[in-house]
Parts: sequence; structure tokens; C-alpha cells
Amino acid sequence: MKTVQPISLAFSGIVIILLCTTITAQAADTKPIASGIILEACKNVSSDFFKVRFTHDFCVSTLQSDNRSTNAKDYRILALVAVDTMKSQATAATAKVDKLIQGATKDKTATRALGFCRVDYSGMVSTLEICHDIIQSFEIRKGNEGVTPFLLPGCIEKTTKDINDCADKTEFASISVGLMKEYEDLSMLANLSSSLLLLFITSPPPRGLGLDIPSD
Repeated sequence: MKTVQPISLAFSGIVIILLCTTITAQAADTKPIASGIILEACKNVSSDFFKVRFTHDFCVSTLQSDNRSTNAKDYRILALVAVDTMKSQATAATAKVDKLIQGATKDKTATRALGFCRVDYSGMVSTLEICHDIIQSFEIRKGNEGVTPFLLPGCIEKTTKDINDCADKTEFASISVGLMKEYEDLSMLANLSSSLLLLFITSPPPRGLGLDIPSD
């Protein structure tokens, strides 16, 4: 027994270590579970891919990237998350354009196209800052005073012109492929933001505008 016991203890120790390693690896691979409001919102806004041009998974992953979504009480918060994510992407795209300009000094066509993109993306950031403030401070309109509900998605739609203008200017330039991902991501984020805002302004309480809508 004296010779068996150390071996048994050693074996037990190895088993425990392996179990701990397995559990840790599984925990690292486990993605956070999306909250009910995220799943509900993404199910609503991504039901028609050919119309909105983004997937349910894209919607969920975008909203899950911000802690505000987990405890969101209405769709306004989710829309703000999408708008702020888009602003971050536009800021990053502007920085990438600046780097591309530095590397394309001998290509006048590319440099000119990138110059337009810089204006488009930096303008998009400014527009999204205004949109964020409008969405965050939005209240039910009383009479003819205040912001109309449909100005919210309309504000985001202004950015699609900037996105498309950059794509059009760089379409035949040597650097068009270098900005393809930014174009695709920003386009999907713009559609997601607009869709969530439409969901917000058209949904009944408690996750919509907070209006007392009589039931039929």
C-alpha cells in the first residue's frame, strides 16, 4: 500500500489538472449569451435580408459588443449602440484613408479619390455625433414642437451618401480593394442603425416610445 498511494495521488493530481484545463478552455471559448431584447430586436430587423442587407448574426454580434445592450430597456439604447459602433468604424476608416494617402503619393488618381473619402468619412463622424444627440434626447412630440420621430432614421440615412460617394470615387482607383471592407461594414451598420430606429419609433410599450396605444 505504501508504494501504491503516491502513484494514486499523482494520478489524481494529473486528472484534476486536466479537468481544470478543459474547463478553462471551454470557458474561454464560450460566447456571452445574448439578452432577450437583443434577440428580439435582431429577429425583427433582420427578417428580410434582401431589404436590410445584414444578417441576424451581424446584428447580434454588433449589439453584444457593447455592455449597454445587455441591460437595455428599450430599442433606443440598441440603436445608440449601433450608431456609436458605426461612428467608431468611420473614425477608423478615416485613419486608414490617411495612411493610404501617405502610401499613394505617386498615384494622383488614387490620392484624389482618397481625398474625397477623407472628407466623406470625417463628415460621417460629425453627422453621427449629431444623430446620437438627437436620438438620446428624443421625446414624444407635443403639437408642432420638437423632432418628428422619422427624423431619427432619416439622420442616419444621410450617412449613406458619404459611404456611397467614397465607393464611387475609388471604384476605378488602385486602392479600391483596400477600402472594400470599410465600405461593406459601414453600409451594414447604417442599415442596422436605421432599422433599429424604425423599430424604436414604431413599437408599442414598453420597448417603444412609451405611448399608451389602445388595443383593438
